[in-house]
Amino acid sequence: MNKIGIILAVLLLLVTIQSTFFFLGALRVNFIEWIVFNACAPSNITFLIGFTLFLLLKDRTIIHMAILPMFFFGVGGLIIFPWSGMNIIPQIGHIIMALNIGWTILATIKTADYKAATVGLLLGIAIFSFFIGFQQNYVASHPEDFKRIMQME
Repeated sequence: MNKIGIILAVLLLLVTIQSTFFFLGALRVNFIEWIVFNACAPSNITFLIGFTLFLLLKDRTIIHMAILPMFFFGVGGLIIFPWSGMNIIPQIGHIIMALNIGWTILATIKTADYKAATVGLLLGIAIFSFFIGFQQNYVASHPEDFKRIMQME
């Protein structure tokens, strides 16, 4: 089970690096724009930190913290983004995010580590509900930046 998790985490790392280079390099957005218009990246980074801590310390709490934003931005992105043209690239990332969420849930069920899942999900709600609110508000209040960035794809 851990081998599959490692493969999925490496794929998640690769798509996170690719999207970060695209936004910061090709689109030349600033740091705040990167966080709000590429909100999958901070969510993925949280998951990857949690996965690393799980491998080192056998604690799944941080992995579960990342499930809320990964579900919101990743699985939600599968529905919101079109499935054509250059949007196929982020859709691949969204699929990888969903697979990592699925792996986390299956690994939790297999090990019955429900305490870490509960604590992680509650921490994720407490922390990332503010991030999601900030991200949604920023995009809604900066439509010109959103259009500028999304037209470059």
